[in-house]
Amino acid sequence: MQVRDVNGTQLAVIRPASGGFPRHSHDEYVISVNVCGRERVRLDRSSFEVDLDEVTVYNPGQIQSCTTSTPSETAFACVSWYVPPAAMTALTGGVPVDFERPVVRAAALRAELLRATGDLPDGGDPALIAERLTLVLLRLLDLAAGARRRRTAPAPSDARIATVLDRLRGDLSNPPSLADLAQDAGMSREHLVRSFTKATGCPPYAWHLQARLAEGRRLLRHGRPVADVAHALGFADQAHFHRHFTAAYAITPGRYRSRVNI
Repeated sequence: MQVRDVNGTQLAVIRPASGGFPRHSHDEYVISVNVCGRERVRLDRSSFEVDLDEVTVYNPGQIQSCTTSTPSETAFACVSWYVPPAAMTALTGGVPVDFERPVVRAAALRAELLRATGDLPDGGDPALIAERLTLVLLRLLDLAAGARRRRTAPAPSDARIATVLDRLRGDLSNPPSLADLAQDAGMSREHLVRSFTKATGCPPYAWHLQARLAEGRRLLRHGRPVADVAHALGFADQAHFHRHFTAAYAITPGRYRSRVNI
């Protein structure tokens, strides 16, 4: 097995000696593609086939096993990328992710993962490999996660927090002030921050910023110019958007826009 560390994650080329993998689980997210051969996968209580143009995405703790098949006189091989939960939530503003689709038909994403492993274990530009993998992960969040963020819905006693969330979701172009949010919720600013953070995992401004950046990704995927996206989402200028986007996703918005259709 060849393994390479990439920004706190592990990228590996695996060639099992037997015809598959026994039941096991991982503490990380596992994103895999087959290099040669096909799989019959058992994941928790479901089972499915995985072909060569598909990407599998498993959540931490899911029980997985598989049997493999290959053309005669060839050995099965796959590329697996192990992403710790902390690395995943770094892309989502601290919000946990739960992938709902374990299999995505995405030949271009498969190609990107194979490109990233092409120079294992020591070759290749580490920054370029990390960028490729970040793009793969962002695209998988859009394709495979669905209602991916396990936001804890406010309980009835937290109806005021639900009201704040509705206001934040309703206007991604104009970040409201904490004072205005607190006044609308009938809470002190300190109480709002504590209650909101408990309900969502992050303070109101951080939640709103992450939602704006996610919308920015969507607009860039549809070809909107970076300056237009920055203006539409209420950033002071393009440089302000550029700084926040790059800090969140480790890639500039312009580069993301030019490479996003993978």
